Amino acid sequence: MKQRAPKLFLGVGNVLKHDEGVGVRAAEILGALSLPDDVEVCDAGTLGIDTAAVLEGRELVVVVDALDAGAEPGAVFRLTPGQIAPTIRGGFSVHDFHFLDALDETRLLGREPSEVIVFGVQVADVSTGLGLTAPVERALTRVVKLAGRELGVPEKILQQATTLESSWSA
Repeated sequence: MKQRAPKLFLGVGNVLKHDEGVGVRAAEILGALSLPDDVEVCDAGTLGIDTAAVLEGRELVVVVDALDAGAEPGAVFRLTPGQIAPTIRGGFSVHDFHFLDALDETRLLGREPSEVIVFGVQVADVSTGLGLTAPVERALTRVVKLAGRELGVPEKILQQATTLESSWSA
């Protein structure tokens, strides 16, 4: 059985709700790159109860998800779970089961990741429909590169993200 990579990229979102799919799109782009063996990419979609099992015992987890903080669409925020206030916890994600709930579960089991970094991308439109809005689409390459750097992905590899995004947007 293959051993799990110590570093995990978790792309969260719902591609059927415009900008809510930004994390999934980021996972698609990062997952298409030739990543180091110590990095795993997971498209977590709209999450679920099994998400905690994916997080358990990781050295580093980097998450990309949609965020509505009332900022300019496409703005990217780097947060730790502790910086996500309980008042916006439910508003951070549109999903029924939130990433932080899965993280709480790992903590209760004594198997929480050593470090968790969350990149939230400010949404413009989360109504039903396919495709990201222009400001969130423009933020996509940036957030992929920021997440990749946190995971220790070499810059040479991250430069390929721009080419991949351009080919998928056409």
